[in-house]
Order: sequence, then C-alpha cells, then structure tokens
Amino acid sequence: MRLILKILIVFLFFQSHVFGQIIPLAYDTLSLENEIFIETGIDFASTAIQRDLSSKFFYGGGYIDNQTIDNSYNRHVDINTSGTYGGFNLEYRNYKKKLLKNKDWGYLIRVGTDFFGGATYSQDFFGFMFYGNDKYKGETIDFSGLNCNFMSYQKLGFGMADVKSKSSVSINLYNINSRFNANFRTGEITQDINGDQIEFVLDGDIELRDSEKFNQGIGLGFDFDFKLPISLFNKEISYIQFQARNVGFGYMYQKQKIFSVDTTISFDGFEFDQLLGDNSIFSDSLSVLDSIGISSKEKNRAILLPGYLQISKIVNNNTKKKLQSFFGIRFYPSLIFNPYLFYGLHYTPSKFIGFGLNVGYGGFAKFRSGIYTNINLGNYSLGLASENILGFFTRRSSGQSLFIRLRCVI
Repeated sequence: MRLILKILIVFLFFQSHVFGQIIPLAYDTLSLENEIFIETGIDFASTAIQRDLSSKFFYGGGYIDNQTIDNSYNRHVDINTSGTYGGFNLEYRNYKKKLLKNKDWGYLIRVGTDFFGGATYSQDFFGFMFYGNDKYKGETIDFSGLNCNFMSYQKLGFGMADVKSKSSVSINLYNINSRFNANFRTGEITQDINGDQIEFVLDGDIELRDSEKFNQGIGLGFDFDFKLPISLFNKEISYIQFQARNVGFGYMYQKQKIFSVDTTISFDGFEFDQLLGDNSIFSDSLSVLDSIGISSKEKNRAILLPGYLQISKIVNNNTKKKLQSFFGIRFYPSLIFNPYLFYGLHYTPSKFIGFGLNVGYGGFAKFRSGIYTNINLGNYSLGLASENILGFFTRRSSGQSLFIRLRCVI
C-alpha cells in the first residue's frame, strides 16, 4: 500500500508531439527542395495547483512551506485536473524526390520522443498527499473518482508531404517505454479522532510496468495535416487545417502488473504510519496484500495512443494583411484533458518577424493566455511560444508552457 500511494503522487505531477499546434505553421506555396524541423518543449498546467508548487516538482525540488500548499489547496473543488505533455522531435522533408509518380508529393521522415499524462482528483486527495493524515483525524478522506495516467514513447515515421500546401501524412512505429494507469471508482479512508481505528473502502485498479526494460510495448499510428481553402469573410480565401498527431494503438508485450481491489478493510489498534509509513507492516512485500483483498496479476494490454486532433483556421502567408485571426479546437482521447478552445491574432510587421497573442479555455486548466513569435532569417526561422505566458510572471498562475521550433531550408 505504501508503494501504491507513492506511485500515485509521483504520477500526479510527472506525467505528444504538439509543437505544430503551439507555434502555428502558416499556409504558404513557396517551392522548396528540403526542410528540417527541430522541435522541443514542455507544458504543465492545473485547474487548482499554482505554479509556485508544481514547479518544485518539475525543476528539481526546493522547500515547500505551508503557505504555498495552502494557496493551492484553497483553490481546489470537488473535481480537479492536473497534467503535462512535451518532448523532442526531428523531421526531414524532401520535396525534390517524388513519390507515387505524383509531381506534388515528396517524402518525410520523423523521429522523436514524447510524453503525456495527468490526473483528475479530489480536494481530499491533494490534502492527504501534502498535509498527511493528521488533518483528517475523526473525518473521512474521500478520493473517489481518482484517475491518473501517464505514457512516454519514441516514434519513427515515414510519409508524404505536398510541396505547395505543405500538407502531409505519415505512418509511425512506436516504442512504448513507460506506462501507468490508476482508476479508483470508490476510495475512502476513515479514522477515529485518535487515529488508531482506520477503515479503507476501496474499489479500483492500478496498472504499472513489471520490469525495467526500455521496450515495454509497440504501437502503430499516423499523423496527418491537411489544409482546406474556404471563403469566410468578404469572399477572401482562408484555410482550415485538419491536424492529427500520434493517433493509433499500442500493445504492451511486456506484461503489466495490475492491482485490483473492491473491499472494505478495517484496522483496530494501528496508527496510520504503522500501516503506510516507512516502517509499515506492508513495507517488506506486496504479497501480504492478497490477505486483505487486494489481488494482483500480470497481463498484456492493448492500449490507445495519447494522440490529438485539432481543427483550426490558420494564418495565411499569401495575404497582404498584416493582422489575421486564428482559432480552433483541440481534442485528446483522455478524460483528464477537456476540449481546448482557442482564439488569437497574428501580426506581421515585416517579412522577417511575426507574432501572435491568443486566449484559450480547457485542456488541463481553465482560462489561459499565450504568445508566440516567428523570426525569419533567410533559410532559417526560429519560433518561440507559450500557451501560458502568465506562468513566467506570477507564481500563482496555473503552470508554465514553453515550446521552441527551428526550421531550416536546405
């Protein structure tokens, strides 16, 4: 049990190839021969946990005082969300070498490593993790509805890219090196006022890898990026982008350890630390869990990859307008990520630079504001973006976000 609780708190905070969605790739018809993209970044956010607390876990620790914990605890409601995604990706496009005898389609190769994860949880769960059980003596800690998941993977993709619109499609192979999932339909811990009579009411499952092997599973998926011209306002042509990344399935051929529990467990005469502390009665072996109704088994799993789908109006480089709008919606196949709506304005003062501002709602947090810039210097361009710009200026923001993209035309 001590091991299970440690895993839950680690994966609550340490949880996809998303860079095209953060730094908009504008529509253009420039004739190119080769392109290289290098993209990296990370985003972590929460509906309730403030950046002054969450950054301690992402940036290597530091002292956490009670006031910092209180500030986040007081923002929690019955159901809360926290999560993160990020990674590093490299892409090469060759428009000169034609595929399928089609003069407009070249080929692309993608490699990268990504991660995605998060949790939905109750205020009691947060309080128990940071205040301990003393805060809840004589009360019930309710963490029903707790759902945590995490996945990290590497990919190799090959596909086609259109030389004019830069639309593309690729088939990807995935190596899944880490996966975790926990779901508690019912979870309650009740203590008497002295803390030596404890009752657990549990109904849930926890899945985690049972070996340290780098190759835990394999996957097959695809990316696509299609741009459709439409007439929105004043008969001017705009472009709608249909974009998907890492959409597909995986299979965990290394058996996963699955703990299942649906029982009520009572202890009389034990204090909480004796059950779940460093010297707990469960510290030597997990086999004792069988005697109290917690079963374990090993099983292979078919899983869904944590890909996303985004539909948006994008920036058009062919227009003479200096100011343009962009907007859209983004989906992940996960209950911990709500549909993300965003709207922004892009300004191009010169051919060398462009920047934009946007607001969004959903995802792992609620309202957020973002900013990005593209700097173009001949055959090179550099993009910097954040979907949570307040995270760099105030510790009470919902998290932080930073993504970088380097593009080279050769």
